[in-house]
Amino acid sequence: MDATNSITEELNEGVLHKKLDRIFSSPSAPTVCYSIEIAAKDDFDIELLERLTPQPVFCSLPWISDDNLRYSDDFLRSPTMQLADKLCKAHYTVVNHVSCYNITEQQVDRLLTSGVKNLFVIRGDTVQEDQIFQHSAGLVQYLRKQQQQERSLPRLTIGVGGYPYGHHQSPSQTEELNYLKEKIDHGVDFLLTQTLYDSGAFFRYRNRCRQAGITIPIIPGIYLPHSYRHLQAMLNLTRISLTPEVHAAFAAHAQDLPEQFEAFVVDHFVGVLRELLEPNQTGSSDPIKLVHFFSFNKFPLIQKMLRKMDDFFH
Repeated sequence: MDATNSITEELNEGVLHKKLDRIFSSPSAPTVCYSIEIAAKDDFDIELLERLTPQPVFCSLPWISDDNLRYSDDFLRSPTMQLADKLCKAHYTVVNHVSCYNITEQQVDRLLTSGVKNLFVIRGDTVQEDQIFQHSAGLVQYLRKQQQQERSLPRLTIGVGGYPYGHHQSPSQTEELNYLKEKIDHGVDFLLTQTLYDSGAFFRYRNRCRQAGITIPIIPGIYLPHSYRHLQAMLNLTRISLTPEVHAAFAAHAQDLPEQFEAFVVDHFVGVLRELLEPNQTGSSDPIKLVHFFSFNKFPLIQKMLRKMDDFFH
């Protein structure tokens, strides 16, 4: 990628859309790409990110609602957007999350005019009765409408989340998938799953999506907990219930020393990834070509995974 000087310059080229098109339109190959989520926190070290081998296809930046909305008159001043600019200057492709939480149409417009064109749209954990966008489908629809009306805007690349273990507020899998299909039909480019802990959950979810008529790329999301306590916090946040077998496997390491728990986590998720990716080598009609890592800025842990999977990621 050519050097860039601002978020606008990097994203106006439609780099992400071209990358995804190349990845998912190419014939099946054993090589797999990955993307990575990064938090705009004090422990972020761009040198550790730059040492990752291979490098990620894109970096996604979570939306911290209260923090970002504090800068709604000038989103570029927010820590997340400051990090986005830093990453763009370092030649990374950036996907900014945007949450429905309390954001107005005017604030969305200001976000778009700041130069952001790659967005991962989420509803958010909290919903206020009087907020404009009650669901992410409404925000996706509004973003596409703005793009169509503002001819000067380049193509917007949009991703949304999927829930292999089910959304805790969905009355049924059927209703959840019907809503997801409606949202995607508004103009979504890719689907990124919530954190996965076993391969079976992904394959079952993808099958349900395909049967519902969802044809866009579905990217498995992998989270590597760096402690048992962190795992429990993530499960509480995402409201995921592990299968008895997976729960027992993690619980058996609850009292491990940090390095022992880390070794177990790497081995466990190497196993999950191999189960996800090995069908690629046997002529899968729906190969996985991109994997997403939720890093929590623990880049050395991601690197250990990549090294153990270098027959796929290279």
